Amino acid sequence: MRGKDARIEELEYAAQSMVQGSLSEVTRQCGDPSCGCAHDLAKRHGPHLYLKFSAEGKAHSVYIPPPLAPLIKNAHAAWLRFQELGLKLSATNRERLLRDLKREKQAVKAKREKARSKMQ
Repeated sequence: MRGKDARIEELEYAAQSMVQGSLSEVTRQCGDPSCGCAHDLAKRHGPHLYLKFSAEGKAHSVYIPPPLAPLIKNAHAAWLRFQELGLKLSATNRERLLRDLKREKQAVKAKREKARSKMQ
């Protein structure tokens, strides 16, 4: 049980800074025909960091200024850790539920067999 408590504590810690979504870095062509990016893909502008997420049924993409990139990357890492821990906790809970169901099924079966043996 200590492992579960430790995971819950870590979930609480991750929840304090996590940001749900995905991060993508993109390069762009600016549209100026005289700019080097118009003729050479290696000279495109960027990479620029974007946070992508869905909220209220709509997709959003938010530009992240370079000074905020480390903060957002850490917040996204906290989200990924939160998901990982949640999956582990869920798996532990599922295993316990399946054991309990199996135990209950065996108890019902044993009770039926006992009742049948008394009737014979």
